[in-house]
Amino acid sequence: MALHSKWSGGKLIFYDGTTELAYIDQAANGGLKLPTVAYDANGAISLYSHTAVVTKGTAAALTLAAPTATTHDGVTITVVSSTAAAHTVTATTVGFNAGDAASDVGTFGGAIGDGFSFVAYQGEWYVLPGTNLNVTLA
Repeated sequence: MALHSKWSGGKLIFYDGTTELAYIDQAANGGLKLPTVAYDANGAISLYSHTAVVTKGTAAALTLAAPTATTHDGVTITVVSSTAAAHTVTATTVGFNAGDAASDVGTFGGAIGDGFSFVAYQGEWYVLPGTNLNVTLA
């Protein structure tokens, strides 16, 4: 993946040619901002650092491909629900916390604000400590 950058509206935007990956906003004291993406239908979660807000009114079935060792190391994704539904996030192949099929599905409890964050490292997805709010891994 080739990384590009450009200045636009007081922001230094980093992108891969089509998708905004992150930006630095001068107005926010130079803080690094990750994009927020709404997921309003069943489907795949993109493999770049971002906040995924699940906006589907009924239970969404989201999939997360296995990260590639080294290439995706450090990719951090937060998934949070803006609707009261029992969404699922399935980490295909590797599961969460190197658990394979024993922990490959995260099922949300059904409340607004349920969610969790995870990071890729060496081909696995690891849930970040203290970030799991009402999501059951099984």
